Amino acid sequence: MSDPNELPLLKLSPRDFGRALPVVNRTQRFIVFVPPLIHGGEALVFPNTTRRAGQPIKQGRGVVFYNGVDRAWQAALGNGEDTIVINDITAAQADALLTKQIVLRGQNTALNLDAIKKLLAFAKDELGIIDFYNKRASSIARDTRVIDASNPFFMEVSKPTLHHALYVPQAFTFDGPVQQVYPAGAVIVSDGRRCWGVGTEVFMRGYKKIQHGKEQPLTSVRVDFEQLGFVKNM
Repeated sequence: MSDPNELPLLKLSPRDFGRALPVVNRTQRFIVFVPPLIHGGEALVFPNTTRRAGQPIKQGRGVVFYNGVDRAWQAALGNGEDTIVINDITAAQADALLTKQIVLRGQNTALNLDAIKKLLAFAKDELGIIDFYNKRASSIARDTRVIDASNPFFMEVSKPTLHHALYVPQAFTFDGPVQQVYPAGAVIVSDGRRCWGVGTEVFMRGYKKIQHGKEQPLTSVRVDFEQLGFVKNM
């Protein structure tokens, strides 16, 4: 795990995106709805194995987990209003996650804390998925659509919001929703109000560029960013 103290901090604001790639988010995800957990779940603090052991990730109780793309510990509240997004997945992975979720839930109406942890471990260890983050259930209902009715947790971002993106080729950290760490560079996205980092490969698979008013697949970092000058160097 890279030490964020060893990487430079990237500082950006939405006004830095005056010349940037226009895109929309169309990432595919599996949504884990976190129910009201017994005792609210676990304390939302950094694990004992980290340099910030015991410090709060956020206030409250719920589920603590690790995002391997952003190299950041994150947390979802255990009050029935949060979700954990298993991001950047295929239909086959979504089917495997649904099957595993059904097994873990058993006769219960919802997953408990231990089952949620086991589902995330299955995603990482068996399916090779490492991109997890928290999101409010209300925003999932508003901004995504179910891809396949037979798997109601397999969703695609559907909101029409236009974003702008810049590619950062060098290693950096960024204070986005959490402190994000990118030793191999990444893409920074802005919606005009705030900015956040997206792993380069995740971005290339999940976002669409807007050309002549239409959504088009991204081609490559070289074609979509470097040749057009949509690059931010450290």
